[in-house]
Amino acid sequence: MIRDILSISLLLLLLSCPSLSREVLQDPSSILGSPDTPATISCSHSISSYNVILWYQQPTGHSHLNLIGHVYATSPSIEDAFKGHFEVSGDGSVKSELHVLKLRQPEDSAMYFCAASRHSDSESLSLRQKPSLIISLMKSL
Repeated sequence: MIRDILSISLLLLLLSCPSLSREVLQDPSSILGSPDTPATISCSHSISSYNVILWYQQPTGHSHLNLIGHVYATSPSIEDAFKGHFEVSGDGSVKSELHVLKLRQPEDSAMYFCAASRHSDSESLSLRQKPSLIISLMKSL
């Protein structure tokens, strides 16, 4: 019962808060790719004070998000677990691309999220997230 109340409260909170997520765009909305082929996802935003775009992966059947990497201004960074398989490019102030160098199955069948943020050593972190992209892999016949 408490769980239901918390879920309803969270839903109401999300519905009542103004969102900047409409200012964060992710394209394409889905990719159906073949194993061993590359894929690229784009994320752009129009929030003038934000200079970071972050990329996350939510594995199929899981609720957690894995940080893949980010681009701060024009400096990309990839988490160690994703190096050699993903690349990030672009300008965190405007647009970023997540490059999957070679689709693997089933590891890359997942939802992908981008989020825009403001980086500052003295200010609190504020994120605007645009869910989500689903990559599905086709099995070779």
